[in-house]
Parts: sequence; structure tokens; C-alpha cells
Amino acid sequence: MIGGALPLLAGLIDAAPAEAQSSSQELPAVVVEQPSSRSKAGARPPRSQRAGQTANRRRQTQPAQLNANTPAAGAAAAETATGPVQGYVASRSGTGTKTDTPLRETPQSISVVTAERIIDQGATTVQEALRYVPGVFADAYGADSRGDYPRIRGQDPNIYLDGTRMVNTWNFNEWRPEPYTLERIEVLRGPSSVLYGDTSTAGLLNLISKRPRAESASEIGVQYGSFNRKQVQLDSTGKLTKDGEWLYRFIGVFRDSNMQTDYVKDDRIVLAPSLTWRPTNDTSWTVLGTYQKDTSGSSTAFLPHEGTLYPGPNGFIPVNRFAGEPGFDKYQTETGAISSLFEHSFSDGLKIRQNLRYAHVEGIYRSMWPDLNFVDPSDPNYPFLDSSRRTMARSVWSRQTVKDSLTSDSNAELKLHTGPVAHKVLFGIDYRQINERAQSGFATDSTPFDLYAPVYSGVTAPAMSAEPDLRQTQLGLYAQDQLRLGPWLAVFGLRHDYVTSDTQGLPVENYQATTGRAALMYELPFGLTPYVTYAQSFNPIFGGGICATACAPQRGEMVELGFKYNPTPRNAINGAIFDITEKNRLTSDPDNPLLSIQTGKVRIRGAELEVLTNITPDLDLIAAYTYLDARVESGDNAGKHVETVPDHQASLWAKYRLTWFGLPGVTVGGGVRYIGQSWDGTDTLRTPDYTLFDAMVRYDNGPWRLQVNGSNLFDKRHVTTCRALGDCFLGIGRTVLGSVTYRF
Repeated sequence: MIGGALPLLAGLIDAAPAEAQSSSQELPAVVVEQPSSRSKAGARPPRSQRAGQTANRRRQTQPAQLNANTPAAGAAAAETATGPVQGYVASRSGTGTKTDTPLRETPQSISVVTAERIIDQGATTVQEALRYVPGVFADAYGADSRGDYPRIRGQDPNIYLDGTRMVNTWNFNEWRPEPYTLERIEVLRGPSSVLYGDTSTAGLLNLISKRPRAESASEIGVQYGSFNRKQVQLDSTGKLTKDGEWLYRFIGVFRDSNMQTDYVKDDRIVLAPSLTWRPTNDTSWTVLGTYQKDTSGSSTAFLPHEGTLYPGPNGFIPVNRFAGEPGFDKYQTETGAISSLFEHSFSDGLKIRQNLRYAHVEGIYRSMWPDLNFVDPSDPNYPFLDSSRRTMARSVWSRQTVKDSLTSDSNAELKLHTGPVAHKVLFGIDYRQINERAQSGFATDSTPFDLYAPVYSGVTAPAMSAEPDLRQTQLGLYAQDQLRLGPWLAVFGLRHDYVTSDTQGLPVENYQATTGRAALMYELPFGLTPYVTYAQSFNPIFGGGICATACAPQRGEMVELGFKYNPTPRNAINGAIFDITEKNRLTSDPDNPLLSIQTGKVRIRGAELEVLTNITPDLDLIAAYTYLDARVESGDNAGKHVETVPDHQASLWAKYRLTWFGLPGVTVGGGVRYIGQSWDGTDTLRTPDYTLFDAMVRYDNGPWRLQVNGSNLFDKRHVTTCRALGDCFLGIGRTVLGSVTYRF
């Protein structure tokens, strides 16, 4: 019955009046082109012809990067929501609507970090790639070996991969994505539960995987940099069959590295094969596999305020100080995952999608850190053990986990008209299930540990016991309608979630929630589109070991007033002001730094501005500004600033190709990042502002690319944040990364 009904429905949609189908007001259709080896009108000339172009011609057109990250010929005119982007300015995305939609028609703040931008800025982690994105405090907790923990609009975002959940916020030993495997990183700011279910008021990061392409392209590269970083990476894609019905891609990363913190490794192996089957223009099925093993330690030392934020009688604690024990300290995560991305169009008006992923993750986490709760706070030497204020006791932690997760998202997209109104309607169902088995142990080592002249004398590992098995599920039903009537656009969405948390030995917890979004936009004739949006969030806390008891779901809502301005295709200016409230927010547990407690209610008001512009064919510019006023409305510390939220942030990045100087193969870039002051959560301790500088220089010559990146060029010692719990987080010092890439 269903199989017969879908073609019939497609036929009814196709039977709409011809005037309506061709109307300029209709939402753009998504067209998947059949791979072809034939050249097309407007396509870039072959490599041999491009090599002979004059410097003047290079100034008139965007120079192509001949590597696996560059769009295929003609891709600039056929950009899709998941495909490559040439340059820094994306025009389409699927993150804000789950449909392939122009960014100028998405009524919510969203930024796209392209693969070219990741390369240019020398980002080695996802959070580093977000340093120039408005609303994002990228390195909120310094260089953390355990995962990516950026903050968006003062809250922790959820991380998705290809539209389904990948990382459970603030759980440890999670799969940490490798930037080299990504085509783009999309930052959707503000509540997004209407489409994704369990998301915080921050919004989410949606990482888009590199996928097989019909145009053959391969590269191999090597890196060497600070902390004895050595990495080899390769990326190859193309056709498996001459007709392009089968496509392949293989990505590999092999790294041997240390970190800023002594005795901490940053080793990684990634093997990521993928295969695409495209039997017709209307059907595409991509299967992506990943094996990843990260071997590291605890780069976060949880150092006390004295000696980090301000000097004590012994001065400052060195930024490379390791507070654990060599031989015991270990943070290892091993991941195996397989993803399926399926899409089929019955006609121009009906399309179905189904994304599915299974992941198996095994983790080991062993660490020691200064115990801030070992002595009585009334002791004048607190938190030190001695009057010279040098030594502290240490906490000892050990945990092993095995996690299995299944995520699925299926939806149908229909395009139709009701009179003069064009609709793009989406109906979907998503499901996720997490099973976790763990054992852990905790102890305190009262042996005095000298933070200024450490002596590592070994440690007795704590006895481990099994934690209760955990099984959590979420089922969501959602619907959305994107409407257009002349220059007016609107988006309405509604969702209902069913969540179950089953912890062994405890009563089963069941939650239900309905969330929505309503937005209105108006297209002005000169490229400016103002909008207003109301959206809600529902965020059940998945995973064990977060709260001392079961965490209650977080609830929030937002009103956002903004605009999108696109005067030309490669230029975009976006701005927004917003008012967000959230209940049951997570904050640090004063009795255990590895656990969280929940506050009553917080309110975050702010403004953002983003500029992405190609000023000349040789000059690209990125600018961002953020203002946030985040305060606790009710509960503990009412009226105080929310911890770890800078009041102001600003950044500027520029890249210039030296074509005018007769050096078309040389590109230079530089950036400046300003992070404003933040507070500890009780308005007792203020973390001061700081400014950092970055730079890049690259030389392209035929198939070779040589590049050097520098971050925090002046090696400024800075603290990213300090918490009322008593600990501080040191920012990363100067790092230099050199790379050589050969493309073939």
C-alpha cells in the first residue's frame, strides 16, 4: 500500500499548475546530478590549461586548490547542503531546517566553517576551528586532551555528525571527531529541539563528513610542529566504475605527538573508508566507516587559583605542569562506527532521507589532580597543605567504559502549492539508544605533592567496582513547513519527544516534551532579509557519571531578532540580538569536579555580528563580535554571572594572495582574537580578558603545498576561565605547525 501511495502522491504534486511549478517564488529544488566525465559549460579548464593562465586572470577568478578538499568543476554553481565549498562563504545548509536551504532563508543564526578555512587556520581540533565564529568561546577550558568543549552563547552545545547525535555533552571517553575527515562544520546557535530533540539552548555543532566524489582527487601530507607533533594524512576519492555509479573515498590519519602539558601524549589513528552508490539521478546511498584510536592523558591539571590566575609567594605554576603520575595517567578512546546516508527522490516534489549510525566506543580514563577539598577551607593555608603554600593532596580517579549507540533519522520532504503559497513540508521520526557499561574507582592521595617542583613517586590505583548498567532511549516525531508568499518567508515546526532512562537497580524514568519553533522573514530587494524567531529546547541528560543522581531534563526558550545580508554571492553579513532562558542548567559540583549539579534558571541576553567577505579576488576577510550578559535568575547564586561566559568577544582573520606582487603562489594570513572577562559563577573571582594573535603563510607550486601556521604568536600566558570550585584552566601557549602536501 505504501509503495503504491508514494508514486501516486508524487504524481498529484507534479500535476500542479505549470505556473506554480515555475514560479520564481517557489523554494529551490534540490537536484542531484548524475556523475559525468564530460566537461560542462562554465566548468574550470583542465589543470594543464589552468597552469598557463596569466597572473591577471588569476586576479579575476578564485584560484583553485588542487586537492581533495576543492569542489569539482562547476561546484560553485551547484553547491549543496553537504558538499564542498570553495572559499569561506557557504550559500546553503541543511542544519537549520534538515532540508537543502539557502542560508539567507534560514531564520536562525548559523555559521559554516568550510574545509578551506580549517586548512588555512591550521585547526587541529574541532574547537580550534571555531575560534573565529561569533557566539562561540572555542577554547573555554584550554587545550583539553579529553574532547572538544566549546561554549556557544554561554552553554555547552551538542555535537552531531551528518545530522545525528555523535557526542554526549560532558561525557568522557566519547568519540572525538578528526577535522581532516570533515567537509564543513556548521554552528547552529539557539534552541533547535524542534528538529533534533535533545539539544541545549546553545544549539548544536553539525559536522559534515567528507564523502565520495566523482572527480578524482588525492593528496598525502605530513605535519611537524610544536610539542614534537608528527602526523601523516591522506585523502583519496574518485570513481570505482567508469559510469560513476560507484564512488569511493578513503581518509587516513596517523599521529605521534605530545601536548603542552608534560607527560601527556596526543596520538591518533583514523581509518575512514566510504562508498557511494548512485544507480540513478534520483537515488544516492553512502556508507561511511570509521576506526579511530586516541591515546592521550589528562592535559587539564585543575590547578588552584593561586599560581595560575595570580602569583602566590612562589610565583606562577608553569603552564606545562603535570599534576598526575606518569605511568598511571591515561586517557584512551577507541571507536568503531558505521554510518548509512540514503536519499531518494520520487519526483521534484517528493524526497525521502534516512540516516543511520551505529558506534561502539571503549574508553579508559585514569587521572590524578590537586584535591581542592582535602583540607578545611577555614585553614589559612587552604587549599595548600603547608605554610609555604607549595604542596597539595591529590584525587585519584579510574574509570573504564563500553558504550554502544544507535542513532537514526528518517524524513520525507514534499514541495507543493496552496494557491500562491509555496510549501516545503518535512515529516520525520528519529531515534537514539545508548547502552553503557562501566566500572570506576575514586580515592584521595594525602601525600604532599609539590606543584612548583614535583616529584613523581607513584600511586596506588583505587579499587574499581561496577557501576549500574545504563540504557537510555529517545524517540522524536517532528513536522516542519517552510512557506513562501512573495517576499515573505515563514518556518513553523512542532515536535514531540519520548525519553526513557533505565539505570540498573533504580526505577525507570520516563519523560515527554513538546517543543516548537515559529519564524518569519522578509526579503528586501537589495539582499537584506530581516527575521524574527521563537524556539524552544528540551535537553535530557544522556549518559552516566554526570549528576550524583539522575539529571532532570533541561528546558529553555529563545526569542531572536536578526538579519542576513548578501549583497553578492561571496559576501555575507549576519547579525542577531537574542534573549534566552533555561531551567535545570548544569554547573560544577562543589564536592566533585567530575560531577555536575543543576541550578534553577539562567537568562542569557546578547548580540552577535558576523562578516564574511571576499573584498577582492585575492583578499578574504572574516570578522565576528559577540556580547553576552548571562546571569542566574533563580536558585543558587541568583543575580550572579553564569560561570565561564566572556562578556565580549571579537575576532578578525584575513587571507591575502600576493598576485599583485607577482607571487601568485604565495598566500599570507593573520588573525587577532579578543576574549573578554568572565566570572567564576559566584562573582567572587574574575578571569581577566586577553588578546591573541595568529598567522599563516603558504606556498603553492603545482601539486605541492607548503604551509606554516602560528597560534598565540607572542606566547601570551593566559587563563581561559576559573571556577568557584577552586580550579583554573590555562590556555595554550605559542604553537607552530608546518605541513607539506602533495596532490595527485
